[in-house]
Amino acid sequence: MIELTESRIYEFGEFRLDEKSHCLFRCETGELVPLTSKAVELLLFLVKNTGRVLIKDEILEAVWENSFVEEANLSQTIFVLRKTLGENAKKPRFILTIPNRGYQFIAEVREFHAEDKILEESFLSDDSKIQSSRFKIQDSNPKSKIQIPKLIWFAVPMILLIVVGIYWFLTKPKPPPTAINEIKTIAILPFTNIGGKTDEEYLGQGLSEVLISKLSNVKTIIVRPNRAVQKYSDASPDPKKIGNELDVEAILVGRVQKIDENIRVTVQLVRTSDGATLWAETFDDKFTNIFAVQDSISARVTESLAIKLGQDERRQLAKNYTTNTEAFQFYLHGLYLWNKRTPETLLNAIKEFEKAKELDPNYAPAYVGLANSYVVLSNYGAMTPHEAFPKAKEYIKKALEIDDQMAEAHAALADIQVYYDWDWAGAEASFKRALELNPNYATAHQWYAEFLFDMARFDESFSEYNRALEIEPRSLVILTSHASRYFFLRQYDKVIELTKKNHEIDSNYGYSYVHLAWAYEKKGMDKEAVEAFIKAMELFNEPADCIEEVREAFNKGGLRNFWQKRVEQLETRPHLKNFPPNGIASVYVRLGDKEKALEWLEKGFQKRDPWMVGLKVAIHFDGLKDDPRYQNLLRRIGF
Repeated sequence: MIELTESRIYEFGEFRLDEKSHCLFRCETGELVPLTSKAVELLLFLVKNTGRVLIKDEILEAVWENSFVEEANLSQTIFVLRKTLGENAKKPRFILTIPNRGYQFIAEVREFHAEDKILEESFLSDDSKIQSSRFKIQDSNPKSKIQIPKLIWFAVPMILLIVVGIYWFLTKPKPPPTAINEIKTIAILPFTNIGGKTDEEYLGQGLSEVLISKLSNVKTIIVRPNRAVQKYSDASPDPKKIGNELDVEAILVGRVQKIDENIRVTVQLVRTSDGATLWAETFDDKFTNIFAVQDSISARVTESLAIKLGQDERRQLAKNYTTNTEAFQFYLHGLYLWNKRTPETLLNAIKEFEKAKELDPNYAPAYVGLANSYVVLSNYGAMTPHEAFPKAKEYIKKALEIDDQMAEAHAALADIQVYYDWDWAGAEASFKRALELNPNYATAHQWYAEFLFDMARFDESFSEYNRALEIEPRSLVILTSHASRYFFLRQYDKVIELTKKNHEIDSNYGYSYVHLAWAYEKKGMDKEAVEAFIKAMELFNEPADCIEEVREAFNKGGLRNFWQKRVEQLETRPHLKNFPPNGIASVYVRLGDKEKALEWLEKGFQKRDPWMVGLKVAIHFDGLKDDPRYQNLLRRIGF
């Protein structure tokens, strides 16, 4: 059986370089060109990075990894390569010396999969044999006719072999990228602060988040969002593990050191398949020039990945929303607190964003940070919708007045239009605008998917979920939202299957247990349902006495007794005072109290409970849907 390799072949000038065999050949004759193993490795590294200036330290790190070598080793090997390739430093055809920096491979390189070359040569070889056979068939000698069956016996196996080879090549798993310009998915990890000052811990994480925001506007690569990378703050990350978990081909890692008024940022782009450093650079500047440092890093990343930027992408990369260094520091600190996602840290984040906008009233991201903080405070029950959403909308409108090109701002506006304004047409327009500005914004795809589902546009909804998961495949927020939609389609086994699969990634996301409990309950698996509900309560940090009360109630009187105790808690406990009225109504439906359920749904309408948007598809309220009061409620919401 012929074994087709997954390696590549590079042709330049009169030479062919075979990656798998580590051999250099002359194209016309097939003659092997003798080279040492290290010279071949250096040539491969140069060829794979053709057109890019490679600094000497980068070459030494890549080719002489974990070895103690001097720069002279590199110079000597370059000399050997030039001699072998038949050129000199004064008139280079292949390797250009960049004084005081490094080298650049300047020849045009033709790149092939090894299997492509094998198939191509097989076709050429077979064609010459067929031509020879054709002449024999046309010969006047009658005996030449016996060549026809011989040709068939030869051609049929060859055609089958070629077809099988092509099928194998098209369906085999995609190999990891070998060259830097093949990288299409990256994760920017939180930068490590090495200054030792705990009050500056926010700086590294904030800088990485700003870079994520900048580079996510580049349409030809996918950059994992900040929430996907937050847990990877280890100073010594495992590239292969992160690559598998986030499904990315490279990670950008960085270290930040602030000394008095100076800042140093060291950045490395690391391939996840083998941990190889593809590019590394250090940026030193005054802290007051931090914006120039950000721009330099963004530009070098896109340059290294050989990305061709459109005019809009260039403008977005070059955009800095403020020139006020102090305002920028408050903003970074606000982001740091916002990402901790507790009511207390969100309130403190608001204070930092407020300071940033006071120092620079035209700092658009600060207004977006304020808006998002208020919305999440409402979602967490720390504020009522009437307290949070009007403030959030005011800040988002201000951000868009300053800059209407912010995808995050349009998506945030759409979210407010859905869950507070109940403005379906306006929300859809805002979602589409956000995705037009940034097609790789996973959160916008997720929010749009949820909106489409609530509008009963199920096929469109799942299409948006699929796109969101392509961009952010391991997001518990997106995965849980996606799994929960199957509950409303009455596919309870699917909810359980997907949720258990999601728990393999992270089993500590509270909302996932809520939807799991709903599915168990509908299947009549009462014990499993209560266990899931209690797990959610624990993850939402409910008091231990509340948890013990509902557990004891279930043990004494089953599921109905559990719900009777739970609704008592929902109506009387201070920490649950902002619990969604829609959720309380669903408990009364379970207890068979139709009047109480409708009473709480009316409260949900008056309080602008965001969960009311799902009434059109909610199956908790099947027993109410024929009631004229329920139908009237749907009309008043806008359905």
